[in-house]
Amino acid sequence: MYKWREYFAAILVAATVALYLTFGLAPSKSQQTNLGPFMTTLTASGTAAMAAIPANPSRHALTICNGHATQTVTFTFGSITPVSLTTGMVLLAGNVATSCFSTPFIGLTPFGVGAQINIIASGASTPVTVFEY
Repeated sequence: MYKWREYFAAILVAATVALYLTFGLAPSKSQQTNLGPFMTTLTASGTAAMAAIPANPSRHALTICNGHATQTVTFTFGSITPVSLTTGMVLLAGNVATSCFSTPFIGLTPFGVGAQINIIASGASTPVTVFEY
């Protein structure tokens, strides 16, 4: 007997939600303003460059590439001083697959790769490119 009240309430709720969403009464969604990736190019030498790429707490992933044909690049994070071909991650020369290193994208989790990046090359004038995401 009173089924019409239930139908009317359901229709009223559906209409309210439709109007709410149609006319922009829903909470506004902000436009993404992340203009990344950030790209930095630098020239490494045979002397360790501490904080060659400064710390960035908002960095979630990165790619580091050695652009030299014959010289290697070694890098570390944080306070660890890189030693060419000994301490740190070594990027081979020759623009091959192992000339670059990428971290996995961690996303919006509380983890990241925000520590400073320290770099040393096996010789002077070694181009290094870093992409920060």
